[in-house]
Amino acid sequence: MKFSRSMWKLRIASSLALTLLALGGPAMAQTPGLGVIEKSSEQAPRYYGLHFDLSIYDGSGLNSVGENYRNDLSFYFEPSWDIGKTFSSLRNTRWKGLQLAARFVVSANLSGTDESSFGGNTHAGPQGTCSNITPTSNGGVVDPGSVGFCNPATANRRADYSDFWLTLRAPALYKYSIPEYSFSLSPAVRGVFPTSMESRYATLIASVTPSIGMSHTFWKGRLHAGFSFGVTKNFHRQSTTQLQTDGNGNVSTTGGNPYDGALSSGLSNFYADPSRTASFGGLNTNFALLSVISGGVQINDKWSIDALYIVSNAYPYSQDCTQQVQGYTVDLCSTGTAVASASGSELWRPGRRDTQTFWATVNYQPWEWIGFSVAWINSAPMWKPDSTYRQAIISTDYNAFTTVSFGTSISIDHFAEMLDKRNKKKKADPVAKSNAVSFQ
Repeated sequence: MKFSRSMWKLRIASSLALTLLALGGPAMAQTPGLGVIEKSSEQAPRYYGLHFDLSIYDGSGLNSVGENYRNDLSFYFEPSWDIGKTFSSLRNTRWKGLQLAARFVVSANLSGTDESSFGGNTHAGPQGTCSNITPTSNGGVVDPGSVGFCNPATANRRADYSDFWLTLRAPALYKYSIPEYSFSLSPAVRGVFPTSMESRYATLIASVTPSIGMSHTFWKGRLHAGFSFGVTKNFHRQSTTQLQTDGNGNVSTTGGNPYDGALSSGLSNFYADPSRTASFGGLNTNFALLSVISGGVQINDKWSIDALYIVSNAYPYSQDCTQQVQGYTVDLCSTGTAVASASGSELWRPGRRDTQTFWATVNYQPWEWIGFSVAWINSAPMWKPDSTYRQAIISTDYNAFTTVSFGTSISIDHFAEMLDKRNKKKKADPVAKSNAVSFQ
């Protein structure tokens, strides 16, 4: 069974997000890179191996006891370059799948109760009079021509744009076989450049994520399973964020929800949201471990189902406990611990933060150049306050991000190729040509 490049992309984990980066865009872009791709052709690719995918998704959900409802429209711009297929020296080697891919997302809040998503007109008062009406002297009759019509000022919606992602990946670079089992290894490295407001407020300079993915297909390619592991290293100008915090050091929005950024970080910057990924206390994430389990089924040539389970273990920068007081060096951490212990209590300091994301998608691809999908995305802490495991399928309290997303992905290069084939077919078909002349 032969699948197109877009179909394979949807098979891995389509839906995008995040947005931890939804959330609603192609989920494959949210992960470091899994290892299932189409079989590489030994012929030179069209358009010098350049591709461009445009995805549009609408995501709607609740994430704070009904006070932070949001509906976002997200645009995913994903150009890529098939390096391995473009150069003849790599085309017949294990590097034939080498690809350089970029990602940029723009989101706009269409509706919601989070005031940080809108401009000053959100707080506009009741609409005043729109006319200077003066009753006439003959019984107070009002001239209808003097009555003006007006509309209340609308709320300005702030566009939220993501960081710029650049990923170099080599799908199925190594293939191994053991009795009755075969799998592929796919290395990748992703760089993140802080173009978003959220990352700039987190003082992010850059982020790099090397990863390795393992994948296997069953049942003549209809079933697939994969696992990917990556390590993200962030580089910040300072260890703490520049976000406004409450008295306990937590970022909060309407309803006091510390998991939804005060700067309206949403679908476009799901994984880089400082208030979501930074540890409590406003400390930035120093490094994080990212594990992704994926699975899916190709029902037929047009329908498929995919699921992702993503676990992120984020570690903050360390705190400096020493302070100079009147010429003496004081260890504030040990001193505070001693004072708390004397009163029968203890101090809690920021530590590792574990988050989990469940992402299930149903895909429909009627043609090679376009696909549709609906996704259920839930991101939540991995542990309950009593340190027991918390399920990741659905969340009903405010410290999680739950959304339903529907959208479409268009492959611009496949669309251009379809038009080119159609034009060539018309030129080669004398009946179609004569009909075209008659129509003109």
